[in-house]
Amino acid sequence: MEAVSGSGSWPVFVLCLVAVVCALVFFSRRKGKRTSVRKSPAVQDSGIPVGLEDDYRCGVDPCSCGVPVMYTLHTCRHCVKLKDFLDQHGIEHRLIYVDDFSDPARRQIMATLRSHNPRGSFPTLVIPDGRSVVGFREEAVRALLGLN
Repeated sequence: MEAVSGSGSWPVFVLCLVAVVCALVFFSRRKGKRTSVRKSPAVQDSGIPVGLEDDYRCGVDPCSCGVPVMYTLHTCRHCVKLKDFLDQHGIEHRLIYVDDFSDPARRQIMATLRSHNPRGSFPTLVIPDGRSVVGFREEAVRALLGLN
């Protein structure tokens, strides 16, 4: 009997070739997909996203809104806790997602926020009489809203 050298390498070669082709097909299809969870609305030159004009007005003048205004970010876990607290207690409020705005609107909102909270941190809750609470401090929020 004669030994045939290299005859076992063909199946390995074919398997590797198939794996490379599958990987190329998979990654070429994913190339056009977006990974963003949240779709940003169209932004005007003023930095105000279309449809958020009322939020902008409340963001630059929270005392004129008639309800508590909460300055927040989409990624802020403390903001979620404060929002949940307000919802659980049936407190009507307005959320101003500062990260939805771009300059110059964001700068104007942040200037107003800093007039209530010099650090400019989140969340900041401002009620119509101008008093505010920074962060989610449950007792301070209860006192501010008269829930004690």
